[in-house]
Amino acid sequence: MIDFHTYPVMVKELTDADEVLAQNIHEVLGFHFPSQPLDCFLRELDEAGVEKAVILPLDCSTAHHCRIVSNEQIADLTNATSRLIGFASVDPRQAEAPAQLHHAIRQLGLGGLNLDPAVQRFYPNDPDSAYPVYQACAELDIPVLVQCGMSWAPGSLAKYAQPLLLEEAVQAFPSVNFIVGHFGWPWVLEAAMLAVRYPNVYLDTAILYSGTPKDVYRHVMAEQLGLDVMERSLYHKVLFGSNYPRIDIRRSVRGLRALGLSPAAEKAVLGENASRLLKIVRSK
Repeated sequence: MIDFHTYPVMVKELTDADEVLAQNIHEVLGFHFPSQPLDCFLRELDEAGVEKAVILPLDCSTAHHCRIVSNEQIADLTNATSRLIGFASVDPRQAEAPAQLHHAIRQLGLGGLNLDPAVQRFYPNDPDSAYPVYQACAELDIPVLVQCGMSWAPGSLAKYAQPLLLEEAVQAFPSVNFIVGHFGWPWVLEAAMLAVRYPNVYLDTAILYSGTPKDVYRHVMAEQLGLDVMERSLYHKVLFGSNYPRIDIRRSVRGLRALGLSPAAEKAVLGENASRLLKIVRSK
């Protein structure tokens, strides 16, 4: 299994080395979890049966004057263990963002890009800020995870995070794989439409608004969308993501399994789709 949506904001090795990081995590993302050694995170993956996890930073230099874990810190964590897959983040509102992304991928060895329009406060269809970053993704042949839908981060603005804002970019950059974070909730049907229509659009399951992961997954995927749509049209376009540490990874896995998807669809969502996007060669 691969968890495509985690934040290393509880890693003690990072917060101990960066005196302002914990404060920025609290103020910008609204996380108030105590720090713990990296090994605790790896044990949580073990308990959930997760082999690898994508870890996400966030560069919100313009909107909030900080980075929530830097690309360099992400690279340090991925160098410490092969179980973590590091994504980069850049601030599209800064002119040097494409060059920074090239550095993060080519020099630091990171494997994708994380953007959060609601927190970074940019429109994902802005040709002046967003498009140069997508062009860099095309040149680097990397996927981009775009956080969409509701954000719990204080000061985030949902007007920047509607999935349909991505449609023009999806058409303009057909070689770039766009992952719509949080299944686009509450714009679930719009997000699903993009994934059904466009070969380069995917969805992740890091949905959090009320109740347990089991309740949320059932409501969104079985009731709003319909398991028949998941099985026939979307099983190959959905990536498991927990949104750790807001959601316990084990509960997310149990919630996904409780949907009653076919074995083939469940296997695809829990790892095969992510492996394909990340170009991971898995042993048989």
